Parts: sequence; structure tokens; C-alpha cells
Amino acid sequence: MPALGPWLTALGAMVFISHPIVQPDVSSSPNGAADIHVTSAARAGLAPQRTHVLVALGDSITFGYNLGNNREPSPLAFPYLFAKKEGWRAVDLGVPGWTSGDLLQALKTDTALRSEVAAAQVVTVDIGSNDLLLPALAMLPKGADWARVTPTSSQAATLSSELAQGIQDVRSNLASILGLLHRYNPRATVIVYDLYNPFPASDPWLHRTAEAAIVAANAAIAADAVSAGDPVADAYDTLTQPSADILPHDVHPTALGQRLLAEAGEQALAMAPMFQAAATPQGQNAILQWLGDQLADGTW
Repeated sequence: MPALGPWLTALGAMVFISHPIVQPDVSSSPNGAADIHVTSAARAGLAPQRTHVLVALGDSITFGYNLGNNREPSPLAFPYLFAKKEGWRAVDLGVPGWTSGDLLQALKTDTALRSEVAAAQVVTVDIGSNDLLLPALAMLPKGADWARVTPTSSQAATLSSELAQGIQDVRSNLASILGLLHRYNPRATVIVYDLYNPFPASDPWLHRTAEAAIVAANAAIAADAVSAGDPVADAYDTLTQPSADILPHDVHPTALGQRLLAEAGEQALAMAPMFQAAATPQGQNAILQWLGDQLADGTW
């Protein structure tokens, strides 16, 4: 199956060409803090400057797990790198172990979290990995050599059922998550991360099992994001070298992997107006026309 990233890039480009884009209003939050150094004379003649706020929602990937003391989000986590590159302030609300259902419940019940979302100019969402990985990892004996893991037929059948449910959970929960985010903060740009495969090909069963589930989940993530008008940050095609991108005997990104995720977020941010246009009826018509042209030309 072709990777989602190139398809989404082409989709965004076609919408961009077909429709003039007006940059969305991303005016600064009154809760931001100034972070601009100017001379005292210049400062006197300027209105107060405000820093944009990036609020990052997700699991241990967003948290930067195992890149610090794990008592607080790591400064090496992608939200901080992303925000620093843009000159923003980051609020990393990633919670290790969270599933898509956990994030959805928090958005419904946690008033402090909703307040953070309401004050943001940009919100990143990276969730769903645990919906798929927790059932697979639960089958591994503690300290097992992942490359030598082979499930019984009964375990494989059970896992297949759990992964199918996990994929469905990701799709339904993410749609609800995005709906709530846009309700709480209609002006924010929301960036949705898809999922990467943390298992190298040298761990054959885990790699193949994860790959099939992640590709299916990413299709669901892309569908939800496009429907909401939100750009997709392409983790799947960005973290492709587990020996460098993923911590040894772990599923979490290295410092390099986190930098790559930050770059994927920056690329998605640049495409945000295209995805917002694609969510309109006119944009959808342009997409269908483009797909029809591609099929007619034999491109696909």
C-alpha cells in the first residue's frame, strides 16, 4: 500500500492550486508572554508583543518518554522543538500510557485542559499508538527478545481482534476529539500526527503485525483529519529508521526521532490552509475532480 504522506501532499497541493487561500487569523492569546528583545526606544513605540502558544495533546511520544527523568515532559520532546523553531511557547500535556479514549475523556471532563486548549493558537494531537501497541506489548514476556517472539495461533487470533477494535476506537475517538477541540477553540490550528511503526524489520512478527494495524489506523486518522480540515503531520514516512529514530528495545523516539517529528509538524503547519480549504464543499469537489483526472490519465 502506498504511504499516506505523498498522497496527502499531492492532495494539499491540488487544493492549493484550485483555490486561493486566505491565511487563517491566528492572533496572539492575551495569556502569552512577551519574548522579543528590542531597544527601549523601540519598545516604547510598539504595542505589547505576545507569544503564540502551542498546546500538545497526546501520550508518551508527546511527553518525550525516556528522554529525561520521566517525572515531567522532556525538553527534547517534539512540542518544545516545534514551538522553539516558530518562536512560540509550548505547553506539553502528553500523558504516558494514554489511549485515544483517555484523551477524549479528559477533554470532556478536565476544565484545566480545556482552558489550555482555549488559549492556544496551535494544538497538536498525537494519539492512538497505545490503542494498537498495548495489546501487542502485553503478549511479550518481560525481558523477551522481540526478534524471537512468535505467537500461538490462539494469541494471534486474539490480537487480531483487539487490533481491529483499536483501529475502530482510534477513528471514532479522534473524530470526537477534533470536534471538541474546534468547539473549544474555533480559531486554533489543529495538527494531527499519524502513527509510525516502532519495530524494525529484524523483529519480523512485531514489525508485520504493527505495520498492518498502523497503516489501517493511519487511513482512519487521515479521514478524520481531512473531514475536520486539519493537516496531518506525517510521522509514518518520517520515522523509518528504527535503529536511529527509536530508542533501543523501546518504542519511543530518540532525540533525533523527536526532531524529525517536530519537522513533520512544521511541514503540516505550512499546509494547514490547504486542508482547511479541502474541508469545504468547493474543496471536496476540486479533490474529486483531481482524482477523476488522475484515474482518467492512468496516473493511479
